[in-house]
Amino acid sequence: MKNRKPKVFMICGISGSGKTCFSKLLEQRGVPRLSMDEELWPDYFVFSDLITDEHRDFLYSEATKRIKARVANFCAEGKSVSVDMPFCKRVQRDEFRAHIESCGGEPVLIWIKADLPVLKLRLAERAGKNGPNNLPVSEAEIEMYWRGFQRPAGENAIEIDGEKEFDIDNFLKMSEE
Repeated sequence: MKNRKPKVFMICGISGSGKTCFSKLLEQRGVPRLSMDEELWPDYFVFSDLITDEHRDFLYSEATKRIKARVANFCAEGKSVSVDMPFCKRVQRDEFRAHIESCGGEPVLIWIKADLPVLKLRLAERAGKNGPNNLPVSEAEIEMYWRGFQRPAGENAIEIDGEKEFDIDNFLKMSEE
């Protein structure tokens, strides 16, 4: 029997695209989920108005280190895991892929795409809600993220339409082939 590397599903996309929904569906099928929003929530988002840009960068860096350590632990145990974070820039994705490979895992980049009007609508629906998966994002911020997001190109990403219902069982079956 062939030894398979544990898969690390890198769920990438702009806020509101469906990353958390997709990763929670994976979690329901037995794939543990690591979330940048949930990792940052206790420190960053509770006091977001009081945090400087430098402190925000520091908290993001520390949260990334903790997530990478957990990925390393899952890989050492031979277990697959999903990582729900934007991975906005190719350099971030390349660095994370290299980390996964150094831990003996197999990186699988999944890009959840959605058009700007859909993102704006979904993020507007979060207004007044609280919690790490309902972070408020202004229209100006979403437009900035839209312009700055480097869409995966030449990265062997699995592209998923975030505007349609996810067929997670079919996805899992295809990812095992």
